[in-house]
Amino acid sequence: MSVKILIVTGDAAESLEVLYPYQRLREEGYEVHIAAPERKKLRFVVHDFEPGFDTYTEKPGYTWPA
Repeated sequence: MSVKILIVTGDAAESLEVLYPYQRLREEGYEVHIAAPERKKLRFVVHDFEPGFDTYTEKPGYTWPA
């Protein structure tokens, strides 16, 4: 029996901060689920630095059913 892990997140979470742990834990043999406060399609974002901006910009990332 594999160990179950629950990643709790919501809309506008950084794609890399959710999907990288998800993938690595699966590679190690864990059963991983991503959940949100309500059942819906989550919309992750990607933060990036653009020339001429003093801070990062936010772009649409992946979606995930939760």
